[in-house]
Amino acid sequence: MTEIKNVLFVCAGNTCRSPFAEYFAKWLKQNKYKEQLKNVQFDSAGIYHYYDTPQPGTVAYLANKGIDVSDFQAKKVTEELLDKQDLILTFEKKHHSDKLLRKFKHLKDLNKKVHLLLEFIGETENLEILDPFHYEEKEYQETLKKIEKAVIKAIEKIIQINEKP
Repeated sequence: MTEIKNVLFVCAGNTCRSPFAEYFAKWLKQNKYKEQLKNVQFDSAGIYHYYDTPQPGTVAYLANKGIDVSDFQAKKVTEELLDKQDLILTFEKKHHSDKLLRKFKHLKDLNKKVHLLLEFIGETENLEILDPFHYEEKEYQETLKKIEKAVIKAIEKIIQINEKP
């Protein structure tokens, strides 16, 4: 894989998982990996666009970490957005990865860019992170904790990829 400068997190509605991953990654860039990620941009989008703001559970979880999402603007996946990415990380195979690869099959090298988040970090089992939209608070938070751990590992892998000569 070549240098990664643009990372897009994609979920169904760009309201729970992908905004969380985007803002947590941006926070890590600002606070822990400033130098290593100085040339890396993080974004998120949804295959379907449902709401303009992240879900309250996502906002609250991020706020507890001191992460402000007040500038978030939900967006729908577009050809232009996908085309400029070096890495596209999804949460579900059938509803995200496969759908992107079918709908935008004409985009050059898309199949090399799209990965399940957990697969990208080297997991081999239970690779999907299901939508917590209708979960109880405890389950919702468990889902976000799982994404949090995966985003940390993904960032470490991106740094490793980018440091290779």
